[in-house]
Amino acid sequence: MTTIGHSLEKFCSDGISLLKTLVQSRHLKAVVHILENILPLVYHCQFYLLKNEQFLSCIQLFLQLDSWTQGVTQQVTQKVAQHLIGTSTWENIKLLNSVIQAHILESSRPGRVGAAAVLEFWLQVLTEQNLWHRDKAVLYLLDHLCRTAFLHQQEECLQKLLYQQHKSALGYHGDKGLLSSLMGWIVAGNVTPSFIEGSSLTGEVWFAWLVLNMETMFEEDSQLRRCVEHELLSNPAYTPDQALKKAQVRLKLQVVPSLQRLMIYRWAQQALATPADHPLLPLVWQKFFQLYLRQPGPEFGLEVKGCIGRRYFHSAAHLSLLKSLRQRLVEVSDFHHAASKALKVPCSSSESSDGLLTPGTPITQYMTSPELHTELVRLFTVFALWLDDENLQKQEIYLPSLPKQYDTHRLAKIMQRQQEVWMEHVDIERVQHELQEELSLWSKVKSEPAISQNTNFSIFTDFINPLAARERILTHLRKHDAPQGALLLVPMKAPVPDIPTESLSDEKISTALVQEDLAKLQHQAKLATVRETQQVVLDNELLEVLPQLYINREDQLSMQLECRGKGGQPCQGPAHITVTYSRMHKLDPVQNQIQCLKSDIKQLQADGIKAPPQSLAEAAVHTENFITALVNAYKLNPSPAILKVGITVFYQIVSFVCEDTQRHPPTRQFFTSCIEILGIYKTILLNRHLCNLLSPYFTPNASPAELVSLYEEVVNTLHIDSGDVIFMLLTKFDLTQWLSVTQPQFSERSRLMAIIHKALCTCGLEPEPEVLMPFNIFCKHWTELLLYQFPDHYSDFLRLLMQSSSDQLLSPECWRTSLIVLGCSPHPKIKTNKTRSILLSPQQVDETIEWLSKYFLKLRLSNQDFRSFGLLSKWGPYIEEIKMFWEDLITYVIDLELNNCSKEPVGSPRLVKGTNMYFSVMRSNQIFIQQGG
Repeated sequence: MTTIGHSLEKFCSDGISLLKTLVQSRHLKAVVHILENILPLVYHCQFYLLKNEQFLSCIQLFLQLDSWTQGVTQQVTQKVAQHLIGTSTWENIKLLNSVIQAHILESSRPGRVGAAAVLEFWLQVLTEQNLWHRDKAVLYLLDHLCRTAFLHQQEECLQKLLYQQHKSALGYHGDKGLLSSLMGWIVAGNVTPSFIEGSSLTGEVWFAWLVLNMETMFEEDSQLRRCVEHELLSNPAYTPDQALKKAQVRLKLQVVPSLQRLMIYRWAQQALATPADHPLLPLVWQKFFQLYLRQPGPEFGLEVKGCIGRRYFHSAAHLSLLKSLRQRLVEVSDFHHAASKALKVPCSSSESSDGLLTPGTPITQYMTSPELHTELVRLFTVFALWLDDENLQKQEIYLPSLPKQYDTHRLAKIMQRQQEVWMEHVDIERVQHELQEELSLWSKVKSEPAISQNTNFSIFTDFINPLAARERILTHLRKHDAPQGALLLVPMKAPVPDIPTESLSDEKISTALVQEDLAKLQHQAKLATVRETQQVVLDNELLEVLPQLYINREDQLSMQLECRGKGGQPCQGPAHITVTYSRMHKLDPVQNQIQCLKSDIKQLQADGIKAPPQSLAEAAVHTENFITALVNAYKLNPSPAILKVGITVFYQIVSFVCEDTQRHPPTRQFFTSCIEILGIYKTILLNRHLCNLLSPYFTPNASPAELVSLYEEVVNTLHIDSGDVIFMLLTKFDLTQWLSVTQPQFSERSRLMAIIHKALCTCGLEPEPEVLMPFNIFCKHWTELLLYQFPDHYSDFLRLLMQSSSDQLLSPECWRTSLIVLGCSPHPKIKTNKTRSILLSPQQVDETIEWLSKYFLKLRLSNQDFRSFGLLSKWGPYIEEIKMFWEDLITYVIDLELNNCSKEPVGSPRLVKGTNMYFSVMRSNQIFIQQGG
């Protein structure tokens, strides 16, 4: 015993040379055993061995000796060779792979170094070998590494390493140096090198999956694909080769892949090369369709004109490739259809609790479940439809209009560029089963000598020891199939599921509960609408064809007229005449067309009178049960959570209302019966087509506490395009009733006044015709709120009016309406002895005059231009209204003082005070004139 195998430092200094001696002596199983025990010490500090050239050469020699049987047979006999390196090709490489897989499994447990460390170590070791991408032994190990990385969701760590190697050594895969190899490729115009030798890999699909994903990332990061797509869209006459050359010039790339190395062709070639039963085949096709069904138009500000994939298949070679893809889809679909008829052999139940298999688990024969084969048949049939449909390539398709065979939900994921892989179509059980076989391989080899010795000598020869008898019995039992467990008891399922109690107070649960049922009801309405449309089309076509069934066609008829003679003279014979006439003639093609139309109509009517599917009735009953349970729960406990769920579900139901549901009476009646909840203004604002349906139920006054918030929501959505909807909603607000019945607080009324002022400013200086009706209602509400408990809001009213007018945000019509309410009439004044009637008190008139004078003076002094040229340019649109307001205020003050001083003697203090007041008012008027001028 030595300490070399227990210390990493001693192993690096002394042990690697001993390891090399074992490799050179072809004791390869011993090398595997040493690596099993030594490498766990290395994974947390990998650089010790990754930088050791002697260790890397040992691994390379190990792989060469186990895969090159010729080198062995030249020096020793075949029998000795089998004893040294195994009886089958690559036996020791498979044992090494088993050890690597066991290390990955062990390192993934809690508290260990992690699976990523083992994966990264072996990837770097294997890619350090010479011409590793052409070495089948290296590719074998890399393929199994990639499969395990996929299973442990650790592909990213391997992709990063390969990405850096691909980026730093692009074009270096030959015997030459990097520079000479790269320059030779540029000059000769050869196919761009790749880690995948050739166009695809048939045996190492897991490795190809990882490399192609890495190269896809490289293509996206270099902006090459995006630029090529832009060139193809901008220039419809360009071929892919021309677009690639333009992209090279545009991006100023020194190294550009050749045309056949574009990823859409790479994924297509790999889809053809991948075996039909490989677990990754659905994902390879998914990657191809993510490129083939891309719609890049909106990325470049262009309209969507279908998918771009067909543009890549322009030449004869690429058209042949596309034909091969169609044929391959049919072959794969047929394969899985035949496989679905086979019987499923259950897997062993000896699996670890975390879903991964452990060494030593018994192996049983495995077959993919028929259900998965059936699902794959459906998936590849959908792929074939996508590939054959030219409409997807020529124009933008409304996906819900496609037949269900297109699997529009999955098609939408493809077109929306969702990168999540469809793991539900991957045979994970098979992958785990294969991994378990590899894990048990090295365990079997290590235990073979002990089992053989125990079986041959101790068990079957020792008939006295009771333990040996027990082992003999167990050994015989292991030769038979393991007993099957009892059948699972499948409980009966109720036709309509019960309503979970938690769904009545949780919005997410209730939304998910009702979503599926409403989708079924809407789908049934759409089917009925489609049948109705088809019926109308067929009837119209039949009406057009019926008049064409018969035509008049000229015909001739030869007749003989009998002659009986005359006057006893015999007749020479009957007269032969020819009659020309129009005869009714039936057209057989039209008759056949009518028969086909009648058959179609009859079939359509038969489909229409069929009973609806049970799932539809279940959906309707389930939704009714949920609403009933929600109402009953709210009656027992009117909590805010239940109320919020009810409103959320109501909005959800209304969101499913469309033209199809409106045309289908049962669905329309079902949805209409649910629309009885207040607060539907958001739904009306977001869905204008629901205005007529929902407006009778919109009564904001029924919820006085929320009226201001509802009003604010309406104002926030005010737009030219929504003028008619806003007008309809505003007519539902009865502010007079709200003010008189509710008597809201001053703060609530001030908030409403600010909201109305915001709406008036939104309408602008000159309201558009589309918002003129809402503007008039806003003015009406503005004045109603001003008059309520006057003058509570007079100061806010005047301040808001002046601020928005100074920025020319308000229409002069708002000034005129407000002045009329205050008693300032625009009509000519008739001189009388009576003081003018105005809504303001004398004190309020004085305060208004003083406030306006200070406001205009401050505004005049706030800007150099205003100081020099006055405020006329800023207040031009309102000059007439401001003039009228000043005139009425000053006239009111003068008339009031004249009436008070009319009976006073000359020189009295009251008369002197009135004279001073008169000059003060005139001074204010002069200041206003100066500000305007």
